[in-house]
Amino acid sequence: MTMFVRGLIVLACALALAACATNVVQEKATRFDQGIAAYDAGDFAQAYQIWSKLADENDLAAMRNTANLLRQGKGVAKDEHAAFELYKEAAEKGLVTAMANVADMYLAGEGVARDPKAAAGWYARAGIAGLSLAQVRLADLYLQGTGVGKDRAKAQALLERAARNGYAPAQARLRDMGVTLPPETQPSSSSDDPWRGSNYVAPSEPRPVVLPAEQAHRPVPGDALTPDMVSSMGADDAIVMKEGLTAYQAGNKVSAFTSWRQEADKGVPEAQTRVALLYARGEGTKRDMIEAYHWLRLAAAQGNAGAWIELPQVAAELSPAERAMGESIVRLPNGAQNKPP
Repeated sequence: MTMFVRGLIVLACALALAACATNVVQEKATRFDQGIAAYDAGDFAQAYQIWSKLADENDLAAMRNTANLLRQGKGVAKDEHAAFELYKEAAEKGLVTAMANVADMYLAGEGVARDPKAAAGWYARAGIAGLSLAQVRLADLYLQGTGVGKDRAKAQALLERAARNGYAPAQARLRDMGVTLPPETQPSSSSDDPWRGSNYVAPSEPRPVVLPAEQAHRPVPGDALTPDMVSSMGADDAIVMKEGLTAYQAGNKVSAFTSWRQEADKGVPEAQTRVALLYARGEGTKRDMIEAYHWLRLAAAQGNAGAWIELPQVAAELSPAERAMGESIVRLPNGAQNKPP
């Protein structure tokens, strides 16, 4: 056999192996997306089954998704210890956002004995890797002297690093400290999101909208329904929205959530915003920041001013991975992605 023929055989084998590896990756990605589809449809049990099997196959994104479901008790019995172990496994294998999850659980004593020192260590690992959320949380520990020695200078340095990446909570904390924001501060982005792998391109964020000062207050669930709001919805929708507001103001937040969720499902943007606010506050329903982000994105896409104001606040509380989950369940109307109020 000539060297040329041997070379062709080796090349053919290499190509076959590469094709096989590509097929495996594609097959896993397809299954992962099936989990997203199940989650979108509210079939959390199916999502858990899909992602937990992928987690057993060493898929780090699936490990974190599975841990999220275990931590929240969605589609599976709530098991904070099992969630912690999965987060930790994914973190030890390099998933940056899982490092922050591990730190959160150590700090809260959730699923593991409370250990602020261990929490600080995991926040530091995630912060070194560039996760702004972890940088801010570690800065908070330095400011409080929790798990680490009290050190304002180190806290400020961490906040400035996160602020330069456009992370809103870091910018707010620096302002509170009387520190001028770095001039090179730029909007944050996440084109390499660990939920989806290195080839995932995050959906574009809605463009910021400058509103008149009198309209720029952060919305709250008990805000009055203005004539403009009422005129923008059908008569029956307006009745249900008012019923929800009356219930909320009377302290019956479960009833308010039920009324507004009914309208949110029909696509009423003001209802979507108020449902998001209830999710964010844990009023009338379980607190769920991913759901809050999801409903705000839908309302903002339809030009709801309150949603545009609140969206950055909620987004800032989520890791890039959690925002990706919120994006995955958003179904925007055609052409409405960047419609300002």
